Amino acid sequence: METIIRRLIQSLTTRLVSRVVVLIIASVLAFFGLKNCGQSESREQIAQRSTKIINVNTASVDDLTLLPRVNEALARRIIAGRPYAKVDDLLKIVGIGPKTLEALRPRVSVEPAK
Repeated sequence: METIIRRLIQSLTTRLVSRVVVLIIASVLAFFGLKNCGQSESREQIAQRSTKIINVNTASVDDLTLLPRVNEALARRIIAGRPYAKVDDLLKIVGIGPKTLEALRPRVSVEPAK
């Protein structure tokens, strides 16, 4: 009887230890996997960090989407509204209001295409 109890305890201990080890490994993997999550910059963060002036009369969709508050759809509307004589002309684009224009103003130019 004593032997059976010892084997049962040993079996339960082995199972418990293996489950604890699996949980520890899973926790470590989750920690390191999640630690780097969310650290990639958003387009808004990239745009705020960048100091490049973008010519809205010649820029591509990809270039325009680097601007603050400009997504791909808005970039396509900006391109469709070309050419622009002054930055204030961007107010004619659906989706660009006074606040967006003020965010864009220091980052854009309206030089004619070469």
